[in-house]
Amino acid sequence: MSMPRPEYPRPILRRERWLNLNGQWDFAADPDDVGVSEGWQNRDEWPSTIIVPFAPNTSASGCTVDPDVQRVWYHRAFSNPNWRGEEVILNIGACDFVTTVFVNDHIVGSHTGGYSPISVNVTAALTDGENHLTIKVKDSGSWQQPRGKQAGDTRWPIDYDAIIGIWQTVWLEPVKATHIEGLNYAFSMAENNLALTINLSDSFDGEVQVSVAKSQMPSNVQALDSSNVSPEEYFESQVSQQRSEIKTSIHIPTPSLWSPDSPQLYDVTIVLLSNEGTVIDTVSSYTGLREVRVSDGKLCLNGAAIYLRGVLDQGYFPEGWYTPVDDEAMVRDIQLTKQLGFNLVRKHQKAEDPRYLYWADQLGLMVWSEMPSGRIFSNNLVESLTSEWTALVRRDQAHPCVICWVPFNESWGVWHQSSRPQQRAFVDAIYHLTKTLDQTRPVVANDGWEYSSGDLWTLHLYDSASKDLNHRLNNIQRNPYTTVSDDANSRVATLPGADPSGLPILLTECGGVGFTTEQQQDEHFSYGAWPVNEEALLARIEDLGRGLSNLDALQGFVWTQLTDVQQEINGLLYFDRQPKLPVAQLERIFSAIGEKSGD
Repeated sequence: MSMPRPEYPRPILRRERWLNLNGQWDFAADPDDVGVSEGWQNRDEWPSTIIVPFAPNTSASGCTVDPDVQRVWYHRAFSNPNWRGEEVILNIGACDFVTTVFVNDHIVGSHTGGYSPISVNVTAALTDGENHLTIKVKDSGSWQQPRGKQAGDTRWPIDYDAIIGIWQTVWLEPVKATHIEGLNYAFSMAENNLALTINLSDSFDGEVQVSVAKSQMPSNVQALDSSNVSPEEYFESQVSQQRSEIKTSIHIPTPSLWSPDSPQLYDVTIVLLSNEGTVIDTVSSYTGLREVRVSDGKLCLNGAAIYLRGVLDQGYFPEGWYTPVDDEAMVRDIQLTKQLGFNLVRKHQKAEDPRYLYWADQLGLMVWSEMPSGRIFSNNLVESLTSEWTALVRRDQAHPCVICWVPFNESWGVWHQSSRPQQRAFVDAIYHLTKTLDQTRPVVANDGWEYSSGDLWTLHLYDSASKDLNHRLNNIQRNPYTTVSDDANSRVATLPGADPSGLPILLTECGGVGFTTEQQQDEHFSYGAWPVNEEALLARIEDLGRGLSNLDALQGFVWTQLTDVQQEINGLLYFDRQPKLPVAQLERIFSAIGEKSGD
C-alpha cells in the first residue's frame, strides 16, 4: 500500500528534510482506562491496526471501535533518521483531544486541543536504530470542550459522527535549537510594502535574510497566464539582537495582487545566519499580496468593494470524515465551489487542514475561518477555546485566502450573553484578542445574531420564500434589537448597548433547502419542507436567489450548504460530491447574485 497523504503537511512553512510517519500503525481502544496502569506505552502486541492519519470508524482508517470509546492508543516503530547535531521535532497536524506522546517508553510531551498543531521535541528520548513511538489520546463527549459538529452526549440534527485521535499527518523534522516556528505577512497597498513577522523558538542574535519572488502558478491553476510571470526578486537582510520575534519589510514596486480571479502568489525564502555566517535555519514559504479591510461601510479587497458569494462547507469527506484521502479531494471541492458560482467558502465548525488552505491560496478561493464551538460555558471552555483559537490564528494567519476570523457561531457555548455579563465579556475579549494577534483581517465575534462587537454585522435567516426573507431583513435593519426569528428560541440581532450601524451587512447563513432521492426518513434534516423533485428544488433555489439579489443592503451571503453530510440533506451536492442539479444551472443562479454591487 502506498503511503497515505505523502505531501508535506505545512506548506506555508516548509523544510527540505522531514520524515513522514503516516501509514499503518498498531492500535488499541481503551474503554476501561487501563492503558496507563498496564503500561501500554511499552506493550509488544497490539490487537488491531489503523491507517494514520484517518480517524477510527472512517472507511479510510480500516479500523472500527465502539463510538462511545473515549481513549485510544497508537504505536509504530521507526528508524532513527540520524540527523546528527540537530534537534528532532515530532509534529502532529491535529489529534482530538488530549494527546500524550511516548518515545521508547518515556513521556516526551502532551497537548490539549482537537484542532491545533502539536510539536514535541523528542531528541533526548531517541536511540540509535529502531525507536518506538506511542501516542495515547483521550477524548470526551463533553460540550465543555470545543467540538464543532461532532456528536457528543446529545446529538442535534445538525451534528455528525465524532472524531477521536489522529486526523492529520504525523512527521519528524530536524531543526537547530533556535529555529523558525511561525510566519505572518501584511501587505500595504498605499506603500507597496510587504511586512513580515518571523516567530522563533528562542531569542536570536544574528542575521535574517528574506527573499521574495513571483511564483510560477501550478499547471491546474487556469485563472492566471503563467507567461506573465516575471523574474523579479526582492531581498532584505536584517540583524537581530536577542529577539524571538523579528519584524522586517520589503518594498515591492509593481505588485501583482492576489484575488479570486487572479490568485498570484510570491515565493518567500527565509534564512537565519549566525554572526559567523553559519546557516542555522532555512524555510520556504509563500504569500499573496492582498489587503482586506472595512472602509466607509464596505468590505473591500485590494481597495475595492467586494460582494461575497459564499457557501457553507462542513469539511466532512465520505472516506475520512475530517480527513480527505488526498490533495485531489481538496482540489475537487475547491474547484466545484468556484464552478457553482461562489468566491468564498465558510468552513463551518472545523479548523481546516493547512493543505486545504494551500490549495485555496493557489486556486483563488476566499476562506471564512471559524473556531469549532463548545456548548457549555465553563472555565474549562474559556481556557481551552482561548488557547486553541490563539494557536489556530497563529497557524493560519499567513494564508492569503483567509479573509475573516470567526471565534463564535450563533452564541454556541455562550447562550446567555444577554443576561450574564461574564459570557458577553468572553466574546468581546476573544474579539479583541484576535485583533491583537492579527490586524489584517476583519473579525466577526459571534456570527449569526446577538452582535456585541465585531467588524461585520452578520445574520442567519432561513426562509422558504424570498418575500419572507426580504421582509425579515428589512425589519432587522429598521430595528437592530429585534428578534431574528419568531420561535421560542429566538435571539435578538444585536445585544443592548451595541451598535452595528455603518458596518457591512452579510447574510452568512441562508438557503438550507433539503433534497434527497433516497426514501425520505425521519432522521433526514433540512430547513423547511423538502422539494418533491429536481424541478421544485431548482424553483426554490431560483426564488431565494432572486430574493438575495433584491437585498440592496447586503454585501454578501453564505448559502447552506455545499454538500450533504450524513443525515443532513441541505447540500447542493450529495455527500459523494455529485451535483443535485446541473452545475451550470446553479452557477447561473449564484454568480448573478450581487452583480449590481459592482464587484
